Amino acid sequence: MEMTSGLADETELDAVAWEFLCSPYTGRIYWDWSLERRLDAYLRHQDRHDILNSGAAYATLRDRVMANLGQARRKGVLAPPHV
Repeated sequence: MEMTSGLADETELDAVAWEFLCSPYTGRIYWDWSLERRLDAYLRHQDRHDILNSGAAYATLRDRVMANLGQARRKGVLAPPHV
């Protein structure tokens, strides 16, 4: 399903979700930030205002990040919180 007006499609949002999960924004320095704050900062840093300004794209991206947290942890992309 492709989003209109040149916005990211679902495949691209999956890729962006994994790029976020592999980014420094999931590291210790940002642990006291909410997921939304981290995601906003990441998207601004990547100049992805198309996603930031689209409620549907942003919600889909956030859902993709949340859905892949466990897999990212199992793959060693995310360190456990106690480390």
